[in-house]
Amino acid sequence: MSMWQITRARRTVAAASLTAALALTLSACGDDGAGTENRLPSSTRHTADEGGEDRARQPEQPEQPDDSQVIATLQGPQGITMEVTSATRDSSGFVTVNANLKNASDEDFTDTAQWTGPELAMKRAAGDSLGGATLVDKTEKKRYYTLRDTENRPLATTGLGIVAANSDQKVFMQFPAPPKGTSEVDLQIPTFQSASLALTDA
Repeated sequence: MSMWQITRARRTVAAASLTAALALTLSACGDDGAGTENRLPSSTRHTADEGGEDRARQPEQPEQPDDSQVIATLQGPQGITMEVTSATRDSSGFVTVNANLKNASDEDFTDTAQWTGPELAMKRAAGDSLGGATLVDKTEKKRYYTLRDTENRPLATTGLGIVAANSDQKVFMQFPAPPKGTSEVDLQIPTFQSASLALTDA
């Protein structure tokens, strides 16, 4: 083979290799673009396009009970009263009673131990409290005691050793909820007169 033929053959092979490499590069670029689009979930694309709008849709906070309105008043000894401001049944199966405990006399009230009830385990765990409160469902003929934690502490206001003279403090008690058909219960606390409460659903 002459030198001219050898040179021409080398040029043909080089041109063919360059063409093949160029075609492979263009094909790879095209596949990457299409592959990225196919791998992107539709939900991801939606979030990218409308993320601002989605973030603006925040769940509404539940309304808190109005503690300024008294729905019932329990009369206690020596100028002590309890003004109930709400009795709310929530979706978790609890009834929460909020109230204002008032001492209208000019003397401190110290006989709060009876409000805890007779259970010694509760007294040892929580001291003086409203753990002795109960709800009475007269329709179903059932009595509901305050809930308590694993250490026998009631889910109610504790630390009530002394109610200062001319004082006013917020207190609460939590009970298992009566059935949905029950709309009214009686709140009973030792040494207080009982009072009927209308239940509201949260």
